[in-house]
Amino acid sequence: MNSGDPPRLLAPGVGVLLGYVLVIGSPWLNRDLQNSLTDTDSALRLIDVMVFYPSWQLDPGIFGPFQFWSANLRTILFVGFAIAGLTRVSRWLRESAGGMGVFVATVGAIALSAVAAGMAAAVIVTTLLDEPVIFPTSSGRLTAEYFLGQLSASASFGVLFGLVLGAVVVAQRQSPAAAARRPERAAKRRTNTPKSFW
Repeated sequence: MNSGDPPRLLAPGVGVLLGYVLVIGSPWLNRDLQNSLTDTDSALRLIDVMVFYPSWQLDPGIFGPFQFWSANLRTILFVGFAIAGLTRVSRWLRESAGGMGVFVATVGAIALSAVAAGMAAAVIVTTLLDEPVIFPTSSGRLTAEYFLGQLSASASFGVLFGLVLGAVVVAQRQSPAAAARRPERAAKRRTNTPKSFW
């Protein structure tokens, strides 16, 4: 690997993603933000979704085991899926790809990661944990409402955070440092291209 090539985990946007989840999702800051947003008008409900989704917990006694495992598993899956998606976007799109293409691909990757993580966590947690508060009846009506709520929250967060992260990724790819590495990577690709037999 060339010294100018960043490691895979440092694909554009990964640092911002990890920082956001670690800071905004922390149990201390997240709880304070939730309390302040709960008392506000509905004008800040979009910010509400951005704050609630990537939360992680350290004490299962605060919200109960169901919310503890649901939030932690969803956040872990989202981070894993999102890093994989951002790495793929960085590999699939050429360095010379236009900003709009990179932006749309990043938004799509983050939105899909959030929805996949939210639904996978909901299935795993509801399968492994029996929570009578959320599932008090055998009709499945409240279970369906829970899954629809998870789908809605995941999709809303994925699109909103994807818009922000898409702008960050475009800015990082158009930075002077990234532009300086493009000729070097292009030359490396040309030297590694197999010669045609025809």
